[in-house]
Amino acid sequence: MKFTSLSFLLFFLVVYCLHWVFRGKYRLGFLFLASFVFYAAWSIPFAFHFLTIVGLNHLFNRQILKNKSSFWYPVSLFVNFGNLFLFKYFYFLWALLFQFTGSIFFAPESIQSFLNTQFGADSITLPLAISFYTFQMVAYTIDIKRGNAEENPNFLQFALFIFFFPQLVAGPIVRHGEFFYQLEVWNAKKEQLFEGYYLVFLGLFKKVVIADNLSPVIEPVFQNPDQYDGFTNFIVWFGYAARVYCDFSGYTDLARGLGKLLGINLPENFHAPYLSKSVRELWTRWHMTLATWIKDYIYFPLGGSRVSEYRGYLNLIVTFTLAGFWHGANFTFIIWGFWHGVMLSFERKLELIRKPNKNAIIPFWKKCLGVLYAFSFFVLTIPFFNAPSVHNAISMYFRAFTGASGERTNKLELIVYSLFITFLLNYLQTKPSFPREGWSTVKSFGFLLVFSLIVTILLGYLAPGGTEFIYFQF
Repeated sequence: MKFTSLSFLLFFLVVYCLHWVFRGKYRLGFLFLASFVFYAAWSIPFAFHFLTIVGLNHLFNRQILKNKSSFWYPVSLFVNFGNLFLFKYFYFLWALLFQFTGSIFFAPESIQSFLNTQFGADSITLPLAISFYTFQMVAYTIDIKRGNAEENPNFLQFALFIFFFPQLVAGPIVRHGEFFYQLEVWNAKKEQLFEGYYLVFLGLFKKVVIADNLSPVIEPVFQNPDQYDGFTNFIVWFGYAARVYCDFSGYTDLARGLGKLLGINLPENFHAPYLSKSVRELWTRWHMTLATWIKDYIYFPLGGSRVSEYRGYLNLIVTFTLAGFWHGANFTFIIWGFWHGVMLSFERKLELIRKPNKNAIIPFWKKCLGVLYAFSFFVLTIPFFNAPSVHNAISMYFRAFTGASGERTNKLELIVYSLFITFLLNYLQTKPSFPREGWSTVKSFGFLLVFSLIVTILLGYLAPGGTEFIYFQF
């Protein structure tokens, strides 16, 4: 069920109404059941597969809580990462082995024949949300091992922590310290409900009105860049920057809004990333829960910046290359992550050389130059993030920078308008959220009524039919 579909609206209305009827463990059980049904609507077999993985993690965690040196810790990591590797990276490794060896054993036809004869399937299906739920479970297990998590939840609590349907499919990646305590004081305040409704309509505006209308304009160019001229190949990078922000931050707004309506606060995942003055700052504002995850569980264990200078640069590059690989089993994502790691290392080197005064007031013009630099770098790496192959990405660069001839997009104004609105939405994220402090109930309700009415009208006129959220593929 897509968040923007009528079936999900009906599903959520039923869940929302019944959810407040139950109390205590019955509410836990009901929300877990609703979350399981939500996932099962995509695939019943994979829903039970997911449930099995959650059950195993719960058993492993209880054993690790009893004995931090237990051998169940490596077993837990092996099960989680093995599950992720099998479904997400198997074909990638298999293709590499075929390229290196040329053996018929590693040929695509061999594995397809094996799956057909043994399982009656043509290919291995990527389970929905596997990257997100794997990282969430692994983080909790590592925190238990480190002694940073002592909650000892029962199965229903832990299962809801992982299955909670508003954030299940594409994050945010929730930590134990952000979730379990809320189950003890499960009562939504009036302001929380108001903000929840506001975020839902804001998310719908970003996703349906902006992102979904950009998709049919820019995606054909990424799929077949040789058909279009250099300017079109160049301008769609900016269109994708608007689309990916509105799509992913729109999903986060929907997830947080739905969570608030159910009495659960979820962490923010975006905070005006396109107004960042450096690539380093951008990664503290973009997909914030993933950025903190890779920092805490990859970068710091590698030594972080507490090692020699050049080892620190290597740690950054390795960390962000792995972050790129997390996004997908494709060399495009590896190159994209590597570029970001190199640029972060370059910025760190400049800081060591210049030794800037962190308390100094930065002039406005320097802030503007910083925003232009960080956003331009982000846009420059987009071909490797969204193109289906390295060949397509390189072709986009070649055609864009040589001014190649070809078809010209006739939707330039849509990209320009969308980019303007995207920066406006980024600016609004620097301001206090709704409802504002000091607003009366009548004023808050009135604003929400007008805002939701405007968004609903825009949805009626501009909804193009809907596309999947970009991060559903990860």
